[in-house]
Amino acid sequence: MTLPTVTLAVVRCRWFATMLLIGMIVPQTLVAQARARTSDTVGFESQCPPASRLLPSDTLAYIRIRNTSELRAGFSRSTLGQMLNDPAMRPFVSDTYQTVSQLMEEFASQVGLSLDEMLAIPKGQVSLAVVPGAPPEEPKAGNPDEKSEESDEEIAARMQRQRRDRNSFAGVFLIETGQQNDSAASMRKLIETIGELAKRNQFVDSEEEIGGHRVTTWKSPRGRGPVVEWFDRDGVFVIGVGRRAAADVLERWHETDAPENRKAAAERSQTAASDSMILENLSSNRDFGAVMTRCVGAEAETPQITFFANPYAIAQKIISRSSSSFFIQPIVEELGIEKIRGVGGSVFRGGDIVEGIIHLHVVIDPPRDGFFGVVRPESVEPTPPEWVPADTTSYLTANWDIATAAENLAKIVNRFAGEGSFERFTEDRVQARLDVSLKDDLLANLTGRYVGVRRYQEPAAWNAIARMDALQVRDVKKAREMLDKIRQKLPASDMRPETIGDIQVYFAKPGRELPDTMRQVERSVMLLDDYLVLSDSREVVEQAIRTRSGSQPRLIDDTDFALMLSELGAKLAGEQPFFLSFNRDADSYRVLYDLAASPTLAGAFDRRGANSPVAQKFSELLQRQNLPKFEQLRKYFNVSGSFAYNEADGLHFGTMTLRPLE
Repeated sequence: MTLPTVTLAVVRCRWFATMLLIGMIVPQTLVAQARARTSDTVGFESQCPPASRLLPSDTLAYIRIRNTSELRAGFSRSTLGQMLNDPAMRPFVSDTYQTVSQLMEEFASQVGLSLDEMLAIPKGQVSLAVVPGAPPEEPKAGNPDEKSEESDEEIAARMQRQRRDRNSFAGVFLIETGQQNDSAASMRKLIETIGELAKRNQFVDSEEEIGGHRVTTWKSPRGRGPVVEWFDRDGVFVIGVGRRAAADVLERWHETDAPENRKAAAERSQTAASDSMILENLSSNRDFGAVMTRCVGAEAETPQITFFANPYAIAQKIISRSSSSFFIQPIVEELGIEKIRGVGGSVFRGGDIVEGIIHLHVVIDPPRDGFFGVVRPESVEPTPPEWVPADTTSYLTANWDIATAAENLAKIVNRFAGEGSFERFTEDRVQARLDVSLKDDLLANLTGRYVGVRRYQEPAAWNAIARMDALQVRDVKKAREMLDKIRQKLPASDMRPETIGDIQVYFAKPGRELPDTMRQVERSVMLLDDYLVLSDSREVVEQAIRTRSGSQPRLIDDTDFALMLSELGAKLAGEQPFFLSFNRDADSYRVLYDLAASPTLAGAFDRRGANSPVAQKFSELLQRQNLPKFEQLRKYFNVSGSFAYNEADGLHFGTMTLRPLE
């Protein structure tokens, strides 16, 4: 969707929608202090049908917040909300909010609303959707006697425009403010400002009445640029970018009001054969239903946020807009991408033990061939190896049928790049460089289990999370022989042996010097019991070896890990996971927190401030604020975990956060 300069009003509308969603979904870091200034009504009752009943059945992507007032209230009760409201954090949070407000002053002055007023607009339901664009209006018939004098280039350009028009995208933004309140007044003021900008840029407005409600349309008189529509019904504002985007929502809303409206709509339609076809909406889409059944029905409570997308339909439209679609489409079909029928999920917040949980479901049609022949998950043993330290920031493990996945990947590459291409790109190059067979010496010796360990390594840096990646091997002796072969082929500096404890570790030569805001990595490889381990930190390697020897606590004996494993087991309800993770949330937040408190980061912002007013503002913020020690805030965090399991119709993922223990 092109946005020429004459469509400034449309850009403002989209920018506002983006900022509004950020303010509603991620108020955690910026607006904790603004809660007292925004007149939220926690008990707000929506007067609008769910967005899934107002959007077309072929909606391409969608996200919905059920009730923004409840979402804000729930966040204030969350552990992160409580941390931001801690007396020690209030000065920093308030100052951050004021800094963001100052950065938005120019935009706020143009729309006539402050940041507080904009964030206070949504009260109930909010939804953002991408839908197929309506076909363009039929051009007026010309004189049939006139002969076309189009050149070949003009014909090609016209056909390209037609392809784009037939496969266009439209956007729908729904925001519920309630009636006769400050939020509704602010929204109307914003709409009026956008209308004035539209007229100033020579947009022409028109009106249409549907079911007693008025739809206003702005469009360029030259027919270029997107069409913008909007209407207000019962304290619900709907803005559409694209012809009929908002009008279609209002028609569907009107039809659902009463049987006589549905009958009248059926009589007006010249294409629908029945009432059911008139009333088709996203809720009636079987793929949407399959996703939501697995995600919404997974919890006893109604989710605060739901989302859905049809990746294949989006890709198909993008491909069809291209003049090379005749070449790209067969490749996509050969890969079997059309088997992805939908991706979606839900977000829940609340509970005495589980603070929040996110579900994600991918619907995949069987059989899993083509690209999905590489998707070969197998059940995994969740118990960590004995060398995983107890104070690990995160631990994850997964299991995959690597041999079958590699075989199917080779078929795909050879199908498009020519027979034997996969072997030339991988096997032959590895053999020539390292004198080992990727297929026989490595892949055939792997069990399929992967273990990942992440640990926060001071001082604060953008890459402060050090990592270990481990692949379990079937034959340790064979794996050791492979490492010996590689060492003989590489320069001595590229694989320097060193004995730590009773383990032989091979360190690579140091890389280039990194700036102060980055951790200097030390790459290595070793065999640790029956795992081939790669790492980017000496400190993490040494800690793992000490843990293996019993001189440091192990994650396998940790009570937090046991609690999380128990809660994840309850959510799995008998399903066998192929992926499982455990995270210490305090360490994850500490990375960002220590960066914010680091003089190094403030200095980096200060250096960029000469060319960036935004960087300068944040440099000043970081320099004038004294954040409390993180240990004062650690009490607000507990642990979280993730899981994934395989089903006949797709893959299901979940992430869970536990409340801190009192």
